Amino acid sequence: MSFLPVLPLPLVIALAVVLPVVVAWLCYAACRTLRRAPRLCCVSLAWLAALAGCMLLLNPGSVSLRPSSEKPVWVVGLDVSASMRSPVADDADAPSRHDVARRAVAALDAAARNSGRDLHWLALSDAARNCGSAAALTETASDAESSAILSSTAGAIESLRRQGRVVAGVMLISDGRDLRPRSWQTLVGRAGAAGCSVHVLPLGAHWKEPDLSLSTSRPLVQAYVGVPTRLSARIDNTRMGNRQLLVELLGPDGSVLRSQPVESRDGEASDVSFRLENAVGEYRMRVAVQPGESREDNNELRFTVSAADSRIRVFLAEGAPYWDSKFLAQYLRAQPVFDVRSVHRLSDERFYHIDSGDDDAEPSDTPDMPTTLEGLMGYDIVVLGKGMDSLLDEEAVQALTAYLRDQGGIVVMARGRCYAGRLEGMEALEPFVWGSGVGAESRFVPTEEGEQAGLFSQVLPGAADAVWKEQPPLDDVRDVAELRPQTRVLAAADGSGTPLLGIMRCGMGAVACINGEGLWKWDFYPDARERGNLYREFWRQFLPWVQTAAEFFPGFDLSLHPERASVAAGEGVTCRLGWRGGARPGRVLVEAVSLADGKRAALVTAVPTASSGLPRWEAAIPPLPSGEYLLRASVPDHATPSPECRFTVRRAPGEADNLDADPELLARVAEATGGMQLSDPLSEEQMATFLALPPGVSLIEEDFTPLWTRWQVLAFVVICLGLIWLIRRRRGLP
Repeated sequence: MSFLPVLPLPLVIALAVVLPVVVAWLCYAACRTLRRAPRLCCVSLAWLAALAGCMLLLNPGSVSLRPSSEKPVWVVGLDVSASMRSPVADDADAPSRHDVARRAVAALDAAARNSGRDLHWLALSDAARNCGSAAALTETASDAESSAILSSTAGAIESLRRQGRVVAGVMLISDGRDLRPRSWQTLVGRAGAAGCSVHVLPLGAHWKEPDLSLSTSRPLVQAYVGVPTRLSARIDNTRMGNRQLLVELLGPDGSVLRSQPVESRDGEASDVSFRLENAVGEYRMRVAVQPGESREDNNELRFTVSAADSRIRVFLAEGAPYWDSKFLAQYLRAQPVFDVRSVHRLSDERFYHIDSGDDDAEPSDTPDMPTTLEGLMGYDIVVLGKGMDSLLDEEAVQALTAYLRDQGGIVVMARGRCYAGRLEGMEALEPFVWGSGVGAESRFVPTEEGEQAGLFSQVLPGAADAVWKEQPPLDDVRDVAELRPQTRVLAAADGSGTPLLGIMRCGMGAVACINGEGLWKWDFYPDARERGNLYREFWRQFLPWVQTAAEFFPGFDLSLHPERASVAAGEGVTCRLGWRGGARPGRVLVEAVSLADGKRAALVTAVPTASSGLPRWEAAIPPLPSGEYLLRASVPDHATPSPECRFTVRRAPGEADNLDADPELLARVAEATGGMQLSDPLSEEQMATFLALPPGVSLIEEDFTPLWTRWQVLAFVVICLGLIWLIRRRRGLP
């Protein structure tokens, strides 16, 4: 017998003591005219009826055990996306991740049969599919082209909860590859609402399918008159073995212009470049698809070569003439792409000037140095030698600062620190914070950052090229105490790592600095010239390249810069534009042209934005189909060159794009839900922990049958009250 009082137990006890007494007293008073025997009989019957009513308040009944109506279920989710076909280890002979996962599913099935647990078997890809049994799950092929294992598992948990099922635990068997990794928070939230833990069995490691791919950091090349155009790319060889490849360059008409054999080694990258004269238009570089390649869509590149209509205007100032400045001035004046004006200080009152096209120097008593912003605006690049403290004053430095920050100018410090003592305001324009020492000779070697910037391995030889070690070392290399913010080190000293070439963004412009002297030796010594005369190639390629670090191209009054060079499919991009010309344009347009068919994909009118300096606009390019595009800005009411840039809309990521396992993602889910991170093969202890009943969940439940529903209880009360009524009626009472 069990009791489930309908009222608090102390109150029921008090009523059981008081109520029968009160009822008996009332009955005694009502039967006062009766003789003693009938009166006592009525009082007893009333007391029993009241006591029976109080007993019903205790809600007596019987308890029996039965199977729980909410039977718990354990969920086992198996990733069946195509990435599960990859080896479980970084070894082509290792079993696939799917094979290892099937063994784990079979082990869980055997453990569930022994324990009598109810398991829910799910195949996970972009959605969760109930297979019904472990056998059906293991027979499911891992061929799904998308994986959303986290969100599909979260959806399965929510679906079971809506069906009234209790989710006791979740086992996720996967390599962790998920195209929407941020959905792990959704899974954690659904598991928390269900009160269950998510245990994970991560499978796999780093893995790349056999593939050859072409890539470049300079898909858009600006071609200048007299400067050979170099189209460069990198071939990445992944598990394709050592082989010789033939790389072809196709012209705008689709014909093969040139071909070049390349020795490609397994697991390494090889550089390839083609040098063209007077190249303008769309070019393609390709390598034939090799047998065994996993992808065919990354064996071809597109290059856009745009012709620059104007010459690069250069002002060269030298306060302490040396061989470096002499060789540089002579070389630049001889190049048709450069329009050079130079000033050289011989003494405090003696200077000479040499301009492009002049054979003789012009002596002068004054430097005629542009020391105002208006004067500096006549040049695209300002090259500074040494002794600038004798040519520049504080006002000239302020003008140079405004030229850099507000007008997108370029300054090249060709011989390192350009002043001897202190020049107010000049230190802030230098990419390096100089140390106190002056080092010995240092050999010039490109850095990885210089290759990533597109200068080396693209327009100039890469760090692995032996030509750098064959050049004479630089002299008077200064120690660098630290780098200023936004400084990139493009070349460093071989061995010591002292920065030798750095570039720093300064507002809308940029400052480049060569830490040392002696570049002229690369052109002077006969053995250096026999190695290809890297000196001339360096300056001929470096000066046009350095302008890519600034906002405006030479001869351009309009700038165009997308906030991102590539976006995912379905995303737009915002382009920022600036103007440094005369009157403010009334309208600025930005168009996107597809490189696949040459058709216009979008035309947007830029919107003016608030700016304290130069006029600025923003243009929102709408989402475009995946592919390569050329963005071009124009000003309809101004005859000004139109800046261009390349823009890529990436296709939706697929399973084959990245086959590396992501155990960290699965571990994050397990930690957040209180689950375990398991390992293969599953141990009996691990499976027992997974199949254990969580707190508050039971396989059986109590069934309580109350006593008051039986007819005998009601009959007893009715008989008692009926006998009282009968006795009173027989004695003439109402």
